[in-house]
Amino acid sequence: MNKWRLFLDCVAAAWNMIRMPGKSHRGPLPPQDDRLLALASELRRHVTHLADEIGERNVRYRPCELAQTAEYIEAVLVGDGYMVQRQEYDVDGTICVNLEVEISGTTHPDEIVIIGAHYDSVADCPAANDNGSGIAAVLSLARTFFDSQNDRTLRFVAFVNEEEPYGHTEQMGSWVYARRCRQREEKVTAMLTLETIGCYSNTPGSQKYPRPLNLFYPSTGNFIAFVGNTRYGQLVRQVVRSFRQSEQFPSQAGAMPEAMSDIGRSDHWPFWQEGYPALMVTDTAPFRYAHYHTPEDTVDKIDFARTARVVRGLQSVIRTLVTIG
Repeated sequence: MNKWRLFLDCVAAAWNMIRMPGKSHRGPLPPQDDRLLALASELRRHVTHLADEIGERNVRYRPCELAQTAEYIEAVLVGDGYMVQRQEYDVDGTICVNLEVEISGTTHPDEIVIIGAHYDSVADCPAANDNGSGIAAVLSLARTFFDSQNDRTLRFVAFVNEEEPYGHTEQMGSWVYARRCRQREEKVTAMLTLETIGCYSNTPGSQKYPRPLNLFYPSTGNFIAFVGNTRYGQLVRQVVRSFRQSEQFPSQAGAMPEAMSDIGRSDHWPFWQEGYPALMVTDTAPFRYAHYHTPEDTVDKIDFARTARVVRGLQSVIRTLVTIG
């Protein structure tokens, strides 16, 4: 009896982690319209510049390229009308920088929504998907929301040093940023990191998982995932509900225990450490993308048509997050 009780409790706990509002889209995707085609072209332009024209970018081996990437991001944001704030700090004699733009809220400016992505890469990797795709999305979303009127304050942030050896250390750019938010006693109501969002496949068996998630999620890697922890499960549910209501695109989500270390493998993790609600938007990276952290992570591997649908859905998600009521 006790074994059965334990089994049922485990099943109930697992169901609570994966049970999400709405339904994932199934079947063919709706036809592309001109705006979606333009969005895909915009994303391709950014990723091509990052991966082809700059390439590998990191502190240890390519600090000049890392600086060039920051300059490119800043130039794009300035060109869209923003005043960019730079958060600089020293890492082994190299000045590293987080880049931030902000749209002040109209009725609740003290409440802050952050949309971010990292722009560094691992060694020997042009990083088209990890994380050129995420940065391209942030740049596109920032352009879309420029001069918008929102209840809450909205920030777009490009983080440095997410990759090893700085990830999950005090030199991780997003942790430097999240610590400053806490020191300033800022009220961050939601943080979304866009992490490796450009790979999709309709092939059965194309999607893998850390155990035991393979028991609960589909084996075809055609979806975007929203990944959070149990502490901030309400944010995960709010985000996936908004996405599913606005965009006809496959989606999966989960609010899981932090003991499952794979759920914290990006820039949302430092915000958890500082007590802020955060989640990761991802194509699941190494659990789907065969070219993860390799020299083959190139522009031709990115499905820009489907990535554009994800970014369009995120537009609606952000509007929900910055609106009161």
